Amino acid sequence: MVSGVVTGTAGSGRIPRLRKAYPVFRIDDTRVEVHECSVELNFAFSVADMKFRPVVRLHGLLPGETARLSTETARRLVRALAIIEAFSYWKAFCSPTIEVTPLPDADELGWWQSFWPDAMAEFFYRNGINFADPDFLEIVAAPGHYETSAPVAHEAHSEAAPTALEAVPLVMFSGGKDSLALALALSDGGRSQIDCFLYNPTSEQYRLAESVVAGGRLLQVERHILPELLELNAKDHPNGHTPYSAYLGVAALLIGYLRGNEHVVAGNSRSDDEPNVDSYFGRPVNHQWTKAYDFEKALRHYCERWVPHVPTYSSPFRPLFELQVLSSLSENIDAYLRTASCNRTKGIGWCGECAKCAWVFLATAALFGHPTAVQKFGVDLFIRPSLSELYIKMTGLDGAKPFECTGTEEEVRVAIRAVSRRHSLEESAALAASLRIPLVQNARPLEELLADWGRDDLVPGEFIGQVRSRVSALR
Repeated sequence: MVSGVVTGTAGSGRIPRLRKAYPVFRIDDTRVEVHECSVELNFAFSVADMKFRPVVRLHGLLPGETARLSTETARRLVRALAIIEAFSYWKAFCSPTIEVTPLPDADELGWWQSFWPDAMAEFFYRNGINFADPDFLEIVAAPGHYETSAPVAHEAHSEAAPTALEAVPLVMFSGGKDSLALALALSDGGRSQIDCFLYNPTSEQYRLAESVVAGGRLLQVERHILPELLELNAKDHPNGHTPYSAYLGVAALLIGYLRGNEHVVAGNSRSDDEPNVDSYFGRPVNHQWTKAYDFEKALRHYCERWVPHVPTYSSPFRPLFELQVLSSLSENIDAYLRTASCNRTKGIGWCGECAKCAWVFLATAALFGHPTAVQKFGVDLFIRPSLSELYIKMTGLDGAKPFECTGTEEEVRVAIRAVSRRHSLEESAALAASLRIPLVQNARPLEELLADWGRDDLVPGEFIGQVRSRVSALR
């Protein structure tokens, strides 16, 4: 067995054999093609005799904006996107070396070395992989390929923004409750112009974004996983969670840079900081790490050091819990009812069985009433016995926190207690057992949590007042 690697299936040796067969995963090339209505980013990866050529398409940019793709800043952002994209394919092999062409400087390679353990921690945990060995993964330059260009900070006129958009933020819009709340907060309820960044949007997500941009632009990223990777997954190669939100963040920074936005903003909150597992080979495992404070701070450093001309990346809701973010939609219930963010249904309706659905139903009932939650889902999730154990896990009392985008364990306890004050749960097959837990019975009042305010040092000052004005308990 290769040192430092264990597998979820005792004695299978699955990943050690893969590592011996596929010792090097290569990022061979990144190419940009500008078409009349889109931009194509073409990535080339290889491992042993296999090649992968994923394509990412950018839609909604104008010719003067796509011209900036020739700058050093754009080239570095495209390379960063390629590295993050590569993890979706690397995970099938767990090669001990990733070669990057061309070479980032040594410090940037160090940044990527510090990125992957937390970004891939859920994948390692759920596949039973010991990634703590110092030789588990090294990101290196391909032999003979070195980057010799001057620092971006000294590039000249071509870095200038094509338009003056200082007051128009680019909002990362998923069509879920958090992105809707953020768009409404920064557009003053749809009265001020914003741009929206969308990723593989459904028709309803697109229409919802159209309703809030107030004359701004909709900019889209189109991306699909190659069938060759899906075939490897079907053949029992390792599979699992990859740094999806980091991918979206860098893609939005690229589009925001080309468009000329001063700020790229995400709807991430302090709830995203809570890990699902406290320690796995000495590190916490957080499903939402690439939405968390630590990643945002690391990305801020990356941008300042290697791509200083890009927009600022921030999460104006960082000081808030998810319940506070949702509460800001109290005057926009009709729009909120149109949001959908279940990962199993890919944003089309709700499965009604996963932790994300269980959380959103509970949070909606706690803030806006049980009938509104039933209206949103079309069914009463509180009567489903299958959700009882899931809600107990979400309170933090039984095993790892579910690997989904939910509120914190405290928020779940607060929300259950709040619902019990408005709705009898004695006959609730989903919540009755959770309600008997002392930590739930003694949770702090909902009103107290809604008045909380966390750290805001990464939030641009101009957004703080807009956020406070949207949350009634903070006015």
